[in-house]
Amino acid sequence: MKDLKEESFIREGKGRLKVVVESEGERIETTINGSLKSVDEMAEMLGVEVRDGRIDAVVDGVKVRAKRGRLEMEFENGDRLRIERA
Repeated sequence: MKDLKEESFIREGKGRLKVVVESEGERIETTINGSLKSVDEMAEMLGVEVRDGRIDAVVDGVKVRAKRGRLEMEFENGDRLRIERA
């Protein structure tokens, strides 16, 4: 995740996203305005391939799973981030 070409997986605009962060047994959930970038855009940012419209890869030790409207990341320390359409 060190050399991302873009700043964020989220683009401004219409839509609502639910963001869930799980860390050390705690869970934070919120909604924000915006939309996820396309799976193809995310794959290009991460330098991975898209298979069957999905990403399932490990990038710099971070497990990344994405499909249209949903992104999940699990970090080496066990923290998780999930972003999906609300």
